[in-house]
Amino acid sequence: MNQDGFNCFMYMIEQGDTLYSISRRYNVPLALILRANPYADIYNLQRGDEICIPDMNTRPPVGIMPYVVQDGDSLGSVMYESGIGLDDVLNNNNPNEIMLMPGSTLYVPSYGEDI
Repeated sequence: MNQDGFNCFMYMIEQGDTLYSISRRYNVPLALILRANPYADIYNLQRGDEICIPDMNTRPPVGIMPYVVQDGDSLGSVMYESGIGLDDVLNNNNPNEIMLMPGSTLYVPSYGEDI
């Protein structure tokens, strides 16, 4: 189990893998993969290296919390800071009303104080 409370499985890096492609393949937010592998050299992944992939089914969200958009936020930065994926944003907000204007509110899953 990693520090965020997720069970992990080990994944062996294959030729051409990036953390982004792995996150998409396993539907795990990139931020969680990064936090589960703090010592991984993300700019120099080598075939045969092993990384921990958090199992998203082992720690469900404990609720939904509002996130007030700050000046300079992007959808990517909000997802990274919250440890969530695009599906989480779309499932908890009206896609036609998602605005990233400072002061607007997005609703994001909360995994507790550790995340």
